[in-house]
Amino acid sequence: MNEKGMTLIEILASIVILSIIVVSLLSFFVQTARSNNVSKNIMDATYVAENEMEEVYSQIKASTSLATLATPAGYTQKGKTTVTAFYEKNVPLVNPKHYITLELVSAAVGDPIVKVKVKVYKDNTKAMLEAQMEMLVQWKK
Repeated sequence: MNEKGMTLIEILASIVILSIIVVSLLSFFVQTARSNNVSKNIMDATYVAENEMEEVYSQIKASTSLATLATPAGYTQKGKTTVTAFYEKNVPLVNPKHYITLELVSAAVGDPIVKVKVKVYKDNTKAMLEAQMEMLVQWKK
């Protein structure tokens, strides 16, 4: 007997093997898309933090102390003492929206150095920190 074709069992076996390979590759692509989305959100939040840091830096360089520093544009003051100041701000970008906290801390009254900390959250619940930047800045002399 001369067999020239494939049997139904051989065809089904090859379809099952091919399906297993395709399904495993599809899950890889889905995971890659999720990772790309998370990376994009982190990059966006880092960009927002960097912009805020630059704006605050220019205001600090124009001030002589925490007492003379005006509330940064768009921020709401949430607390201020002689050596610390705390501000919050919503950044309504198209997608996603960000919630920013800004903290300024001097070691002591009259200290020429202030520590600036910017944190960017996904929303005002502060449940998910997306980016954080810190730097030391010297007040204007």
